[in-house]
Amino acid sequence: MTSLSLRENVLAFMTSNPTAWRIKALAAKLGVGVQRMGLELSQLNAEGKLVSCTVKAPGRQPEEEYRIAATEQKIDPHHFVISRKTNVRLRGAG
Repeated sequence: MTSLSLRENVLAFMTSNPTAWRIKALAAKLGVGVQRMGLELSQLNAEGKLVSCTVKAPGRQPEEEYRIAATEQKIDPHHFVISRKTNVRLRGAG
């Protein structure tokens, strides 16, 4: 039996859990080190498989959040609504 690579694990997990994830939370969920996870997420982001944004909270350091890119979700792009007030949202199937 072969084990999946970190890249495959990240993509599989984020495809089935398409919310935004911070590096520490995702590293803990998949059982790898934060530094290794950060490098993998940065690489996947550079390849366009993930999208990221910086989240700022008062009194805290800014953190990157990552989510799976729409192209990797294999979802029709017409199901997305883009709004200036919010991020991209998934429309209900109908």
